Order: sequence, then C-alpha cells, then structure tokens
Amino acid sequence: MKRVELLVKDTLYNEYLERNVESETDIEVCRHDLQHHIDVARILYILVLEHNDLNYFMRESGITGKLAAKEVIYAAGLLHDVAKWKEYKIGVDHASQGSKLAREILPRAFFNPMETDIVCQAIYEHRNISRDMSFLGERLHRADNLSRVCSHCTYAGKCPKVMNKEIGISMTSFEY
Repeated sequence: MKRVELLVKDTLYNEYLERNVESETDIEVCRHDLQHHIDVARILYILVLEHNDLNYFMRESGITGKLAAKEVIYAAGLLHDVAKWKEYKIGVDHASQGSKLAREILPRAFFNPMETDIVCQAIYEHRNISRDMSFLGERLHRADNLSRVCSHCTYAGKCPKVMNKEIGISMTSFEY
C-alpha cells in the first residue's frame, strides 16, 4: 500500500494532524490524532471485508483492482478528521473542510481524480448518517463510531455524542 504510506508520511497531512493535537490539548474530548485515524482506517476496511462488500464497493465506485480499493478505503479513514482543528478554531464543519483538505493531499500520494472524489465524498458524508450516503460514507460513519471505546472513556460523561453512537466494544456482549 505504497500510496497509503505516502499519505501517512505527507508533510501537509502531518501538519494538520499536529494542529488537531494542539487544538485538543486543553479540552476534554476524544483525540483526533494519528492513532484515531489509523484505527478508523482499519475498522473501515474490516467492515467492508466482514460483509463481503469489497467487490460491491469496486463495482459501485468503478475502482479496478483490490489493492486500489483497499488504498481508497484506507485513505478515507486516514483523512476523515484531518480538519478537526478548523472546527475548534473557527467553528466550521470538520467533515466539509476535511473533504477540501483531502483534495489537496490525495493527489500528492498519486490518487487519481476519481479516487479523490470517492474519498472526499465519504469524508464529507461521515459526520451524519442519511439515506443518501455513499457506500463508503456510511461505512466510514460506522467505523468512526466503532473506533471509540466510550464505555472506558474519561470524557464519556461530558461527551454530547456518546448516547447517539454505535459503541465499538460492549463489555456485556460480543458478536461472533
């Protein structure tokens, strides 16, 4: 996954992640650092595989090749909260802004315009679930929610989102 490696090493991507970290230093929220983005990317890919949806995703999106599809899926997870710092700083929607920032970063890692559009649409959609979402946008929304272990979070009592989330790990039941 050479293009994913290029994303993770990209200076602009890392600058935005650092801005996320700096913006969250003095507030009580779940972190939007590299680890969160990696967690979401992995969970996103697992969700696609668990439901045997990789071929469906490739047909729906027009992506040819499983490696290219995997890289697009990982790119969506790695970039989905890249503009969280802008939400804290100036109050804009991080999903909308993130899709714009991703358009700058993806071509630097050799994602073509079609792949860039797919990733940016998913990022744009990931914040709120709706009937009109793309396949990747819906899965990204779920992966983002599942990435958080809210039942063990220090900030769970103060989190406005915890009651509306599909929780990643429940200590009372595990699905087999």
